[in-house]
Amino acid sequence: MAAINIQEGISGNSSTEQHVLQIITGEASASTMWDNQAWSYLNGYEEQIGPPFLAQDFIHAVQPGAKIIIMLRDPVERLYSDYLYFTLANKSAEDFHQKVVESVQLFQCCLLERSLRSCVYNTSLFNTMTVRLTLGMYYVFVLDWLTVFQREQILVLRLEDYAANLKKTIKKVFDFLSVGPVSEQVEAALTKRPMSNTRRAKDRSLGPMFQATRTLLSQFYQPFNSKLSSILNKKAFLWSYS
Repeated sequence: MAAINIQEGISGNSSTEQHVLQIITGEASASTMWDNQAWSYLNGYEEQIGPPFLAQDFIHAVQPGAKIIIMLRDPVERLYSDYLYFTLANKSAEDFHQKVVESVQLFQCCLLERSLRSCVYNTSLFNTMTVRLTLGMYYVFVLDWLTVFQREQILVLRLEDYAANLKKTIKKVFDFLSVGPVSEQVEAALTKRPMSNTRRAKDRSLGPMFQATRTLLSQFYQPFNSKLSSILNKKAFLWSYS
C-alpha cells in the first residue's frame, strides 16, 4: 500500500513542477524485532551459536538510513497479555502459572548446552514452550539491532509511557523522525484513538496472574531488564519490580 501511495503521489506531480516530493513511509509489525526463525531452515543450523542473519540485515541492505522505533512493555505483563490473547481454551491463572514454570525449566535446560543467544533464537525450543517466554528477553533483540543500525537510528519506547501520555510520546516520535510540528487538529485525531492493549471483555473475568507467577517471572526477567537498562542508559527499563 505504501508503494501505491508513493507512485500515485509521484504521478500526480506535473513534470514542470520544480518542488521535491518528500514522502515518509513505514511498516509496523509486532514481530519484526524478534521474528528471525527463517534462519533455522538452513542446513547445519544446529551447530550455529545463533542466527547467521537477521531481519535487520535485510532491512539495512535495502534502506541503511532507516529509522527504527521499538516499543516495549513490562515483560511480565506482556507475557500474561500474550497468553490471554492467543490461548484459545481453558485459560486460567493456574494454567498460566503451570505453563510459565514449564517454559522457564525448558529454557534453563537449553542454557546448560547452548549459548543464551542460541536459546533465544532456537526455533525448536520456541515451538516447544507453552508460553512465548523468550519474546520478553528484549536485551538480546535490541542488542542485535544495535549491531546493524547506529544508536541514533533507533528509538526505544515503553508502552507504559505511551499509555500514560500519548501526546508526549507522539511528539518524541515526530522529533525522532524530524517531522512536525503537527496542527492541533491532527494531534487531536491522533490522540483520540482507543488504546490497543485493552484486555478483551471475555478475558477480564480471569483476573490477574498469581503472585507466585509474577515473582517467578520478575526474577527470570530481571537480569535481562538490567542489561537492557544499561545499554539504553535508562533506568525506566528496569520496570518497577527490578
